[in-house]
Amino acid sequence: MSAQHPDRLRVLALAARAPWPLDSGARLHLYHVLTELAQRAEVTLALPRAPRAGPASPTSDRQHADKLPPRVRVETIPGAPAPPGRSDPQQAAANGERRPARAAAPDIARRLVARHLGYDSAIDAWLRRAACPARFDVVLLNGAALGQYAWACAIPVVWNPQDELVLPAWREARYAGWRRWPPMLRRMALCAWFERRVARRAAATIYVSSVDAAYARRWAGGARIEVVQNGVDLDYFRPSTQPPEPGTVAFVGSLEFLPNADGITHFATRIWPRLYRDGRGRRLLIVGRRPVPAVRALAGMPGVELAADVPDVRPYLSRAAVVVVPVRTGGGLKNKILEACAVGRPVVAHPVALAGLSARIGRDVLAAGPAAEWVERVGRLLERAEEAQRIARRGGEWVRRTHSWAATGARFYEILASTQAPGTRPENGRAAGGAGRGSERPACLPARRTVCR
Repeated sequence: MSAQHPDRLRVLALAARAPWPLDSGARLHLYHVLTELAQRAEVTLALPRAPRAGPASPTSDRQHADKLPPRVRVETIPGAPAPPGRSDPQQAAANGERRPARAAAPDIARRLVARHLGYDSAIDAWLRRAACPARFDVVLLNGAALGQYAWACAIPVVWNPQDELVLPAWREARYAGWRRWPPMLRRMALCAWFERRVARRAAATIYVSSVDAAYARRWAGGARIEVVQNGVDLDYFRPSTQPPEPGTVAFVGSLEFLPNADGITHFATRIWPRLYRDGRGRRLLIVGRRPVPAVRALAGMPGVELAADVPDVRPYLSRAAVVVVPVRTGGGLKNKILEACAVGRPVVAHPVALAGLSARIGRDVLAAGPAAEWVERVGRLLERAEEAQRIARRGGEWVRRTHSWAATGARFYEILASTQAPGTRPENGRAAGGAGRGSERPACLPARRTVCR
């Protein structure tokens, strides 16, 4: 624990990118989790230095320093590890660092994972120096790819991949041609192996959905798997005071994310023509950042309006009489659904997009799979304002009741703090989710008496 605050947990959070701007679900999630954690713990955010990042670059280390979560200390990981023997041992000891240990040669599967997800030896070397008991109590690895660095840490690790890795590939395979199946099956097998190895090494692994967690448990080998639902900024996404525009349907999401692009393209080409034909003056608003060419082409269709890279999505949500989420592949953090409900708009979503949410289908939100269901349910809400208002009201009540960031942050803190409690550390076996029978020896076993030198 901290010398200044001996009762406060010292958390090292590692992320691939700074949690600003809030232009993606992963950044939004990290920003709010760190904000809530910093109210309970001493939080240090470690970020890799972006190569060739200048003052005008969006990846510049300090460009958004004033926008990062308050009370969170930021450290930058150098772009390359320091040459051996060049650092001052006395200064390293004063900083609480230990000498970097030589990493074991990775096996072929780990090399394949590194090739698939990307690997940075500088991050590994920095963690071997910094992620030790003299400086921190627990490491929070944010994002699937950063699970590769769990073996570099000499303190308990909590892995936060957010989404399960095999499930999105399986959902995508349902719509892929048979020629794509062999490489997709190989990718799924590799992802399952990777998740098992990291989950068994970590003290706990966190997913945002119970469905994702259930898939991960199939190959996690008794590891500790936790579910912490995503939140929504209820102060920012308040119920709209603006009445919806009759006949307006909206989709809001990152338009470079392939599951979003696939979903809205399918909706616009297969479902929207029938909805447009059935009602006068109807329009489909497609709102999001960096639309791929297939999405840009939709703007030429009758009744379709594309709003790309808008600074604020709330005015577009307020215009909508119905918000659609036709995402049928991928995982995702469900932000689109939570934000639309928080603003007070009725949502019709694909069952895949609703998977793992506690919303009551038919009461809080509506679900639609085949094209005929989409036409019937969206059309009904467009024609029946009272029913649309009732679904919107119940959806808003559900989100405010179950999806606050304060509750999400509190649950994250509980999981991180539990790695320090007797019986929950990785060296205590399956109860910690990191060392079941046959798993690898963790780097933070007390028997090693690891000292930061």
